[in-house]
Order: sequence, then C-alpha cells, then structure tokens
Amino acid sequence: MTLIDRFVREIPQPEAIVELVEIAVRHPWPKNQAEKDALFKRLGWGHGKKSPANTNDARDIADHFHLEPRDDGPPIFATSRELDGLIESIHVQLRLDSAPPDPQATQCFDAILRQLTDLHGEPTIPWHGQRGLRKMWNVNGIDIDVTYNDSRSSLNIGIQDERFFAEVEAYARANSAE
Repeated sequence: MTLIDRFVREIPQPEAIVELVEIAVRHPWPKNQAEKDALFKRLGWGHGKKSPANTNDARDIADHFHLEPRDDGPPIFATSRELDGLIESIHVQLRLDSAPPDPQATQCFDAILRQLTDLHGEPTIPWHGQRGLRKMWNVNGIDIDVTYNDSRSSLNIGIQDERFFAEVEAYARANSAE
C-alpha cells in the first residue's frame, strides 16, 4: 500500500496525534531557525517540499512534510507556514476533506478532542455558527485549533504562536491592497 493509500484509508491512533500536539506546545514557539529546527527534531519531522503558500506574498512559504508515527500508524501529513523565515504555524491534516464518512475516524477524532480537553480543560469556541466543528485551546501562549469537516471524516489541527499570529494578521491587514 502506498503512502497516500495509507493516509486515505487508515485511521491514526489518537494518542500519537495528541503526543505530537503536546510536543509542539511544550516549549516556547520558535523565534529563529535554530529553534524551528529543534522543534522539528523533537517532532521527528524533516523538511519536505517548500513551495509558495497560497498568498501573493513571495516571502510566505509553505513547507510540506510527513511523519511516520512511532506506533506504525498511517502517515501524518503536515504543512508549516513561514513568513520571512519565521515559522507562523503548523497544520496537521488527518485524512482528506473528501474522505467519506467513517465511524472509526469520527471515534478517533472525538478521542483526540477528549484527550486535549483532559489535558487543557474545556476548549473555547472562537466563532459562532461552527456547529461544534471547531475547538480551540491556548497552551503556553500557543493556540491549538482543531477543526472537523462537515461530515466529521477529516480533522485539521492548527498550532500557532498566539502573539506572532496576531503580528502577522496586523501586518497583513496593514499591507493589504484594498
């Protein structure tokens, strides 16, 4: 079975995913290349294919990579976003948005949410109208943003520095062509 087949068809172990999130929020957010490299080493991730992110800013780079979890589970695909060489965020994608509904996937994702709630308390719900599909926590100044797709068959986990993300947002607003 190919890497992509495994990603689409296999369900990860919730503990493996929560462990990755915990590794990412355990230390302060990286402020330079050496700290970013240390974070990626702790996560067990190497750099993948770099490409421009989906913005008009050439300084905005997306770094794609995958991880073979320690538990022999399916591969985990992720993207880190960088702006001017500083890491802005990491997004972990568990199954494709187009994946068909799967009760095992929903159980896995619910277990991830339960474990994060056990570790960090009740999540905040940042926007109304999300039908319970989005949950957020702030741990050590780092936001954990967990989003289901509508059929609850795909899950995305965003991890980002709260202050740095606010600075990036302010910069984007100040420099956007209106």
